Order: sequence, then structure tokens, then C-alpha cells
Amino acid sequence: MSFSPDADPLNWFAASVMTINGVFGITCNTLIIASFIRSPTERTSFNLICSYRAVGNCIILLWGFLGTFVPITLFGDTLFPPIYQFIVLTCVNSLYAGLQYCGFLIAINRFCAMYIPMFYSTLFGVKITFILTTLIFVYRIVKIIMELIHYIPLQCFSSFSSYDISWAPAMDERCRKYGGVVDESLLILGTLVAINCATFVKIYLFYKATELDSREVKEKMKKNRILFIQTIIQDLTYIIDLIFTFQLSGLISARYWTFISGSFIWQCVHSFDGLIMIMFNEKLTLFKRSFFSSSSDVQSVAPATKLFDTVATNRNYNVSPIG
Repeated sequence: MSFSPDADPLNWFAASVMTINGVFGITCNTLIIASFIRSPTERTSFNLICSYRAVGNCIILLWGFLGTFVPITLFGDTLFPPIYQFIVLTCVNSLYAGLQYCGFLIAINRFCAMYIPMFYSTLFGVKITFILTTLIFVYRIVKIIMELIHYIPLQCFSSFSSYDISWAPAMDERCRKYGGVVDESLLILGTLVAINCATFVKIYLFYKATELDSREVKEKMKKNRILFIQTIIQDLTYIIDLIFTFQLSGLISARYWTFISGSFIWQCVHSFDGLIMIMFNEKLTLFKRSFFSSSSDVQSVAPATKLFDTVATNRNYNVSPIG
């Protein structure tokens, strides 16, 4: 009996989930972009990197998932020609790698702000950050062009399957281009964790050295611990996705599992990335107050996104970078 995706309940469920998740993620990431464009106070180097990430997330969610994967899930593999699917998958996977590099740049940004604040404006001014982040994505665009030129003549076409509701690379030996991806990402993650831990230690020591009453210190330390955990979770989402895609996807052959491990978790990386960035955003205070403010805290708390730029200007270190 032939498989008909438009009559399969799992395909309709998966398409609905990806559509809802995609719209949610695009909304969150668009808010980050709009906040950066409309508010001059948001135009810091840290927020610039976040805006780049948000743009990349929107492209992946809109073009990759809503524009390509959802229609294929509902109407079958032949909806788009193989070469088009290959171009889409090559572009979104390359953007994915670029977003990982942005995470590394954010970690370095925070590290420099805490450990060498006197050089922060030189190393991570908005113009310098713009150049660095642009170079990351220029490099990824060059990689895309090189891969297309190399693999299209070989017909090494990655594709999205309406039956598995997941993407898969071409299995020919000539087409293996994803080897070592997990190992590389583990190395990046390990470096990110080390840098973020060092940054958090500096934040902790900073508050220990300030002349604040113990209650205020505890409140500020609580907020910083939450911010630190959220940053680590944001980094972990990428490696979790890669582990599911390249390691755990083969544990179960059921179609629901290939959808979860190959598509849903990947999409969640980009949707939740936008949500997490909202939590750190100065202007989108609804989320910030919900997560970071206690009912007894009557003082306003400066935004997490401003932490590192503020520290860079506090030469005398007598002013808390958050409070």
C-alpha cells in the first residue's frame, strides 16, 4: 500500500507542531530584532550578536521549516525538486554552524567584559563586533557556495523525507560531509562552558567584594545564578540537538522518533533561542520581571544585556554591574 502523507495523522500532527513552533520562534526572534533596531539603548555589542542570531533563527525557521519541511510533510517528497531541497538544507545547516560561532563570540564578549574591562570597548565596540559577526556569516556563505559547487555535480543531495519527517544526508561515500560534526560541537561546547564558568566566578567574586548589605548581595547573586544557568542552557541546546540527530536518532526506527530526533528538537533550538534572548533583553521587561524579579524587590535591576557593557565602563569597580 502506497504512503500518502496528506492522509497520515502523524504527518498532520507533525506539520501542526512545526507550524506552531515555527511561528512562536519567529515571533520571539523578530521581537529581538525589532528591539535592537527601534531602541538606541539596545544597540550594544552584545545585543548586536543576539540580533544576528535572531536573524539566522528566523531564516532557518521561515525558509527551512515553514517554507520547506512543513509543505513536504503534508504533500510529499516530490513537492520540491531534489536540488532545491539540497540547497535549502545546505544553507540552513551552514547558518546553524554560524549561530554556534556566535555563541562562542558571546562567551568571549562576556569574558572580556569581566576580566579586561579597560580594553572591552576596544575589543568589543559595536563596530568591531559588527565586523567580526559579519565575517562569521560571510565565511558561512562562502562555505555554502563551495559546497554547492562541489556536491551538485556529484548529485549528493541531502533531502527531507515526508515518511520519516526528518532530513537525511546523501549516503554515497562521495557525499559524506557531516563527519566529525558532533566531535567539533563537543569541543565548542566544552570551551563555552569553561569560558562561562570563568565569567561566573568573576561575577561572584565581584559581588563578594562590593560594599552591599547581605540581603541585596543575595538577591543579586540569585539573579546572576539564574542568568548563568540560562546561558549554559542556551549553549547546551545545540549539542543536545546534534546528539539526537547523529547519535540517538538510530535507537528507534519508529516514525514519531525520527520526527522528534531529526526535526522537532532541531526546530526547538531556534525557537527557544529567541525566547531565551527575550529573557535577557532590556526592553522586553515582561519576561525579565517574571523570571528575575521577586515580589519584595522594589529596586529596578539593570538588564542582563547591559551587564558587560556597563562593567567595561566602571573603571573604579565601586558600582555593581547589575544593580
